[in-house]
Amino acid sequence: MLKKKLFLFSLFILLIFGLLTFQSIKGKSRFIDTALYPLTLIEQGTTAVIHGIENTFNAYIMIAGKEEENIKLLEKIHKLDQEKHDLLEVRLENERLKKILKLKTEKRNYVTTASVFARDPTNWFQSLWINKGIQSGIAKNMVAVTPLGPVGNVRRVLQNSANITLITDVNSSVSVRLQPSRIEGILHGSGEDSCFLQYISKEIEVKVGEKVITSGLDGIYPKGLMIGHVTSVRKEDAEIFQVIGVEPVQNLNSVEEVVILKK
Repeated sequence: MLKKKLFLFSLFILLIFGLLTFQSIKGKSRFIDTALYPLTLIEQGTTAVIHGIENTFNAYIMIAGKEEENIKLLEKIHKLDQEKHDLLEVRLENERLKKILKLKTEKRNYVTTASVFARDPTNWFQSLWINKGIQSGIAKNMVAVTPLGPVGNVRRVLQNSANITLITDVNSSVSVRLQPSRIEGILHGSGEDSCFLQYISKEIEVKVGEKVITSGLDGIYPKGLMIGHVTSVRKEDAEIFQVIGVEPVQNLNSVEEVVILKK
């Protein structure tokens, strides 16, 4: 059976070869075109497949090339973004240090400048840690300030670090006075981001926006430091004193460096 199939296939090939030879000698004929039609279809189909493969391959090469180019462009963009970020950080740090340097030259009670490296992770205490301590001349109850105003005072000091209790802590108290009227009171922390001023008589007219400064009477904070603004005033019938809200001038959540002052 196999020999028979091979014989028929060989005969078919010889027939086709003969027809092609005859066509080349005599020219085209309808009969030969009809006989060769299936082969023509096969040839056209094969050619189409080959062209399709070539087009797909070329398209892949183009896409692969573009993808590699896009990856390089994205890497360059990320690098430029990082450089821009680094330059911005350097500029902001230089601006802060320039202001602190000015503060250093203005304050005769200057001790040292320190950086904040940690904050209390809970909501129970408003405090932060700085990277200098006893070796830098820092002692308990010294005051931490920024060019804007007071941050807090030193409650615990180690050899190379110190803990600062912020003025917004519930255990903090600062002797202050209202700048326009010179009326004195005690500033306490709310335990969040604000303070409240106590012991101001309801007979005293206090307005929102008034400046609150340190009085120096507590023996800790130097006199005359700008500490905040009045944000609310409430007089309750059953109370002797007013309830006065105060917002610190320094956003304590953004402090990165502090200057330590002695009394």
